[in-house]
Amino acid sequence: MRTTRFFTLLFITLCALWVKAQDAQLLDQRDQIGTARYTAMAGAMAAVGADPSAVLDNPAGLALYRRIGVSFTMHEQLDYTRQKGEKDELKTSFMIPNAHFVLAFENKNTASALLFNNFMFSFNRLHTFHCTSYGHARQQPTIANVMLDQVFNDDNTVRLQEADLASSDAYNDARIGWLSELGYQTFMIDPYDIDNYGDTIWNTWSSFYNTVPVNAVKITETGGIDEFNIHWAGLFTHHWALGLGLNIRTLSYVKTTAYEEAFDVSNTAYMHANTYLSQSGVGVSGTLGLLYQPIQTVRMGLSVQTLVAMNLTTRCDANMTTKDQPIDAFNETLIYRNSERLTQPLRTTAGLTFIGGSKGLVSLQYDYSHSRLTEDIHTMKIGGECVISNNLFLNAGYAYSSSFLKNQQPVLLEDNSVRTDTEYRTIANSHMAGFGIGFRNQHFIAQVAYRFRYQDYQIYPFVSKVVTPTPYDMQSITHNIVLTLGWHTAD
Repeated sequence: MRTTRFFTLLFITLCALWVKAQDAQLLDQRDQIGTARYTAMAGAMAAVGADPSAVLDNPAGLALYRRIGVSFTMHEQLDYTRQKGEKDELKTSFMIPNAHFVLAFENKNTASALLFNNFMFSFNRLHTFHCTSYGHARQQPTIANVMLDQVFNDDNTVRLQEADLASSDAYNDARIGWLSELGYQTFMIDPYDIDNYGDTIWNTWSSFYNTVPVNAVKITETGGIDEFNIHWAGLFTHHWALGLGLNIRTLSYVKTTAYEEAFDVSNTAYMHANTYLSQSGVGVSGTLGLLYQPIQTVRMGLSVQTLVAMNLTTRCDANMTTKDQPIDAFNETLIYRNSERLTQPLRTTAGLTFIGGSKGLVSLQYDYSHSRLTEDIHTMKIGGECVISNNLFLNAGYAYSSSFLKNQQPVLLEDNSVRTDTEYRTIANSHMAGFGIGFRNQHFIAQVAYRFRYQDYQIYPFVSKVVTPTPYDMQSITHNIVLTLGWHTAD
């Protein structure tokens, strides 16, 4: 080991790209999980209303409440994430994704067009980070090739000398990326060679290892995205409604990654790298929604959620161990902290519902999300409700969301990056289907639903200007069981 240093540093970004496309795609996900009715209908409720989760998509739906009520939802999730062809990695989690309190006030002034004046206070879990991704591959490029990329210019001239990386202050040097420094300290890259006379000579930068028989990565994620919401809506002339919302979003995300390369089949020569990333933030957005019911059997909804302005705090560090005769090296980076602004995308929602009197309904919904860091996201939903009796009803639905990055182009690791997560993922299309059953009477509501979700994604353990290993093909299968209980005043 050349040196071992470990400091805590408040790091103001020098030239590293902190907010990456993968941050945008990971930190702006929506699970389409809410109340049991909303979950069963796959979220296709923007023009249905009168549901605390539907109000998130279109606050004008709050105007359809006629009673004061409260409810809460319990949710059990089973997540199976695996590399295709390999054994599942199972994660289970229990949470309360939704709770609400609604106040409905009828306007007694017959001269006013405003018929109802309603308010809702709610809590919603938008997304849960709770999965483990494990992948492995054979005969892949070594991460040392990326370390070499960081010390050379595009014309193959040396960008960093040994004196730069050997400096006691190398991790504070804005020109030097954490990966090249860690690689130098653990002998993954080295500027020396042995000549024909047995002498050690400078032979520019090189790696001891050009290929590896096996590599593996294990990524563990925890945390969630929550929102606290205050909504108001008014019903006007039985034909249209207006809704407004104030949304306070909180983020907590932790990712630990263990990456290893075995340099021989007996696994006596290897490299282990561990990286840690945590991100937290608070953001604010507003929502405007409209409902219009031109005839009794048709209802239309439209809403817009403003950009979410979030203050994001990021913390990261890494360590690396290399063992190979006669090398036995360990080194760790600084702890880097950074605060910045992350703007999450504008969302637009349109819905159309066909109402079959007291027999049920069919609802269609389209969601559009625009981001400057990723592809635009398109989500199509269809859901239905069938009333079996005055107190019993069934729901079902399906939703499809397009991919975040259609071109599947990974983001390059910056030469002087201080972000220690080298891996990058591309998230493909997702499919969701649900069904449920509910009971309601004069005062009580009880609903249960099941949802199935399938999604493919790819993990690149590292990418540089000249090195792009074959990604790990992953798939995630999620089962959700949701129970909603509620109470409301009589009509």
